[in-house]
Amino acid sequence: MIPKYAQPCLRLSMPVSETHIRPAATAGLADPLETRIAAAHARLVGAGYGVGVPRAYQQAAPKVAEHAGPDAALALAEAASRIAIRARPRVAAQFLDLSVPMARRLAAAESFGRWLGLLLGVLKPAPDALAPLLERMEMLHQRLGIGPLEAWVQTGLRLAGTDLALRQAYFTLELPEAVRLLERHAGEDTFHSLEGELRATHRALWGQSPPIREALPQAKGTAALRASFGAGVIQLPASYGGYRGRERLIFKAALAHIGAHMAHGGPRFQVGQLKPLQIAVISLIEDARVETLALREMPGLRRLWLPFHDVPPDGMATTPSLFGRLARALIDPDFPIRHGWVRKGVEMFRAGEGQIGSPALSRHIGNILGNDLGQTRVQFNARDYVVQPVYRDDNLGLWDLPPDPHEAQQHHHIDIETHDLRRSEETDSPQEHKTERADQSADMPPEKIVPAPAASGVGRIVGRLPEYDYLAGIERADWVTVKEYEPAPGDPLFWRKLEDRQGPLLARIRSLVRAAAMGRQKRLKRQAEGERLDLDAAIEASIQLRARSTPDHRVYEGVATPDRSIAVHLLLDTSHSTGDPVSLTGPSIIALLREATGVLAHAMTQLGDPLAITAFASDGRDDLRLVRVKQFHDDLGPLTGMALSGLRPGYSTRIGAAIRDAGARLATVPAHRRLVLILTDGEPSDIDIRDPDYLVADARRAVQSLNSSGIDVFCIALGQGAGQRHAEIFSKRGFVQIDRLEALPEKLPALYLRMTR
Repeated sequence: MIPKYAQPCLRLSMPVSETHIRPAATAGLADPLETRIAAAHARLVGAGYGVGVPRAYQQAAPKVAEHAGPDAALALAEAASRIAIRARPRVAAQFLDLSVPMARRLAAAESFGRWLGLLLGVLKPAPDALAPLLERMEMLHQRLGIGPLEAWVQTGLRLAGTDLALRQAYFTLELPEAVRLLERHAGEDTFHSLEGELRATHRALWGQSPPIREALPQAKGTAALRASFGAGVIQLPASYGGYRGRERLIFKAALAHIGAHMAHGGPRFQVGQLKPLQIAVISLIEDARVETLALREMPGLRRLWLPFHDVPPDGMATTPSLFGRLARALIDPDFPIRHGWVRKGVEMFRAGEGQIGSPALSRHIGNILGNDLGQTRVQFNARDYVVQPVYRDDNLGLWDLPPDPHEAQQHHHIDIETHDLRRSEETDSPQEHKTERADQSADMPPEKIVPAPAASGVGRIVGRLPEYDYLAGIERADWVTVKEYEPAPGDPLFWRKLEDRQGPLLARIRSLVRAAAMGRQKRLKRQAEGERLDLDAAIEASIQLRARSTPDHRVYEGVATPDRSIAVHLLLDTSHSTGDPVSLTGPSIIALLREATGVLAHAMTQLGDPLAITAFASDGRDDLRLVRVKQFHDDLGPLTGMALSGLRPGYSTRIGAAIRDAGARLATVPAHRRLVLILTDGEPSDIDIRDPDYLVADARRAVQSLNSSGIDVFCIALGQGAGQRHAEIFSKRGFVQIDRLEALPEKLPALYLRMTR
């Protein structure tokens, strides 16, 4: 990264003007486009937004057209007008000023269009969030890229809902949850999560323990893209966006590279009359020099560094491409060299191996190569230059840089390093980073009216559960609050009346139970008699006979009577829709649920299978309402009957959270097989969720999590309207649909017996 003070030298050294960089794009600025831009400018002038918005558009439109195309330049006017109306003209001018660097970063019409769509998507529900978002946009895009940025913004809108204070705290990054989500979107592994491991790695490699700090934000909150070092302090970025799954390797490669500088570097280079291009080339050669020396001591570092040198040998001869090819050729002897400038650099470096211990070699080679490259028409943009590959540092630690007179001191890298050095004297241990949970629920229009209470009393908070956001691609910890409610008063004679109503059915169930032979059979080894040989015992007996010793006569194998080893947690959906009647004159769905559950509980008691029954409903993420009808250690007595018969319909259906709770309780029960069995009459929904796919994706994630831990999940979808999305959640073999609900008390026990055979 080249400091701003050196940029005037760069512009004087360029043999061609800036307009020659993109001749195709510049050709697009012919009279028709200029006329259309002028017309859009005139509309903004006539709209009465003041002078700032039209002036900013007039300056931004041609540059945006150069980088993102003419359509993007014309779309700016409409977007600025909408922002000026919904937010303020000042915010619209801020947007237009930002559009130029964002067009340069995105460098494609499609990506720029996605960025505009992102901003306009925020403008409609939360115009107050646009200004803080624009202020931090460059930093956010640097760390996230356009896709994760969209997910992070949508998460913020969903999290805050209509709470203005919470929304401001999120988009100004004052909310710890916003920072945590930003780090998670930027990469799976961050500096904070790896800090201790990185310290140990550096100590093991180099035998030193310098202070290792997270790089502070640069000007306007821009995040550091590369590692840095100076004044005895190592700074690493908070995360490496765009390298999901490889962050740990990048952090270690960056730390090893800086260690090579500290071990084999020398005094800082003097800038003198060097041009920015020469500074960059000298730094590249110095990077290769210290890595070469480090590889002589620790050849295994090549496996750490080389995978990030992924530039191809061919392609357009731009400055980043040539730099990348030279860097790779100097570390990879098998890399094909097809450009004269790269070949010259490699030959000079190899010819100077006798002086490789001196940093003067880097300055000598870099001066010549930088001067040669400056004579060509290859352009070098010092403002946007970022060192490649990703693990290498920003090179500022190599140079004795004077202060920038045009930049505030707190934004200068040297000042950042001095600040971190002072902090390192105060403490050299990793700081504890605590994340607070935002408990405010999103106030969004409900999808389902849920007037009736499902249980009596006030819920008791018993825990919090995670929830998966498929748009953000993360599982938010402690997102759903779990509350337990006392069941409404029920019938103390429930079991006796059930026996009267379902006597013949219960008798059939008892006969099925007696005939059932289920569970995992036990193979009995080394038996004195049996129908099959135990091969291991027979082989040992044969060996003993050949050794002229008396063999063991227990050479048979038997099979013991199978033992049942299955535990079931039955989840009953008691949302508002279960109060609907099955037919015009028939019972309600919840009445059939109570009846079928009672019959199943009788069957499982006779089988000796541990059973828990939990009714669930939800009233937003802050109130997952659970009624513990029966726990695993409870008897099937009057209290259980009263709890079951006292269930009432009400509220919504947050299935994923209920599955997680049931799985957590089931995991503590010793059994060969564990099963979460769900009875529900509809797909997931809740009052704080508009997106129809959100809770479906979360429920699918919950099922997959339980399956990975050895817990089966099966769903019985009730009614013709159910089952539409259950295949997505439970898989095609993970659910069954029962259309004729009147037969539920008979079908449920029979289905259970088949399923657990």
